[in-house]
Amino acid sequence: MSDDHSLLARVAQLVADQLRQPLDKVTADAHLIDDLEADSLDIVDLTIAVEEEFSTDDIQLEIPEEDAAEIRTVQDLLDYLTNAGIE
Repeated sequence: MSDDHSLLARVAQLVADQLRQPLDKVTADAHLIDDLEADSLDIVDLTIAVEEEFSTDDIQLEIPEEDAAEIRTVQDLLDYLTNAGIE
C-alpha cells in the first residue's frame, strides 16, 4: 500500500504543479478537465511531464496520443502508470 501512496503522492504533486491547482484539489477521482480545469494544451503538457518524471534508465515511458486521450481522471493516470510497470 505504501507504494500506491507514494505513486499517488508523486502523481498528485505533478498534476497540481502542471495544472496550477492546489494539491488538496487533486484527488484520485478528480477529473482532469471538469474538476481541475485542464484544457487540451494542459493535457499535452501534463503527458510530457509524466513521461519525463517517470522515465528511468530502465524504463522509457511514452504515452501514445490514443492512450493519453483515454486518461480522464487522476485514477486513470495512476492505473496507466501501474499497468506500465511504474511503482
